[in-house]
Amino acid sequence: MEYHFNTLIVGGGPSGCACGITLLKGGRDCCIVDKYAFPRTKLCAGLFTAKSQGCLQSVLGQAVYAEAMRTAMMSKENTFSLFRGMKPLVTCNLTNTSEQPVALRHSDCHIHLVNRPVLDNFLIRHFVSLGGFLIEGDAVKDVDFAGKVVTLASGTIVRYDNLVAADGATSMVEKALVRHDGTFAAKGNSALCLEINVDREDYDANGVNIYFDIVKGSYAWVFAKGEKVCIGLVKLPWQKNNDVQRTMLDFCKDLGVKNMDKYPLRGAMLPFGNMMPRPVWGGNVYFVGDAAGLVEPLTGEGIYYALQSGQYAAESILEGGTERYLGKVAYLHSLISKGRYYQSLLEMKLPSRFFFRHAPHHRRFISYFYLTQIEHASLDSFWKIMWKYKRQK
Repeated sequence: MEYHFNTLIVGGGPSGCACGITLLKGGRDCCIVDKYAFPRTKLCAGLFTAKSQGCLQSVLGQAVYAEAMRTAMMSKENTFSLFRGMKPLVTCNLTNTSEQPVALRHSDCHIHLVNRPVLDNFLIRHFVSLGGFLIEGDAVKDVDFAGKVVTLASGTIVRYDNLVAADGATSMVEKALVRHDGTFAAKGNSALCLEINVDREDYDANGVNIYFDIVKGSYAWVFAKGEKVCIGLVKLPWQKNNDVQRTMLDFCKDLGVKNMDKYPLRGAMLPFGNMMPRPVWGGNVYFVGDAAGLVEPLTGEGIYYALQSGQYAAESILEGGTERYLGKVAYLHSLISKGRYYQSLLEMKLPSRFFFRHAPHHRRFISYFYLTQIEHASLDSFWKIMWKYKRQK
């Protein structure tokens, strides 16, 4: 079979759907190709920040967004806790107005956690309902960038005017482009994430919990998510840990997780600050989300960057091309660079020692930093953050 579309999007996750939905609303025809059939499994802790909520509402519109949240929201947590090893360091109640920035005291400061397979399925079905063309369960086999042709594993041919790579950290489009153009600057190596979702009867937890020093220079997490508890860790690409699977199993043992044989470890590669320096090529190829390395390295947040970059790519196709996209995505690069700076401090002995010593005594500052820098994207310098925090005491 053979098709032709103004825009072909490879990957049907949040970045691909945000791009496709925006294009359809702008009057362009487009097709999404995904190697899996929906609903699909997806390794993701599901953090859905306020900035993610705002972006998705912009893409979907208020009514459809409300339906998406009713469908995909798993829990709203109010406690944010940090641990050093297995030792509690500090717990913040983000809904306690005394711990909130003044400007946010009338907003919903819960930590929202979504079910990614459910959210992804909702978005792809909405794309189809708007008239988008979906090819699922069929992987990209080859890309002819000169001829603007993608060949799928089934033999299907898809011709395009614009190509959007939304196919994750191990992007097939990226690999094909590197083979096609040896000067194209690909993103760096990705981090390895391991995760399990445990029944409450086998391990119970409250809120969002971050564990430092489980993985040297990185972190592990325990998120309460409705009927499940999500447990995982991340090994950054430059860290030396040859048996991260054993580290994960030891972490679960220390937590006291029961019946581990019920929960096989799932792994995935995830970009952590290794952004693609120029996520466009040739005037008609765009890289978005994980495929462009757009993941916040301090927290591992990717949903916001996926949604926003997908929307940016669609707006650029509608309004002016790849240079416009580069201008828009520069903001996301700035946020990620800021996150990489803070993440690198935690890898250094003196800054991390200072942080671990003082964090237990400055719960309000931890809340302030989380709410302003992570929930709501801010590019304030550390000293400006400190100044604003001091003024609000």
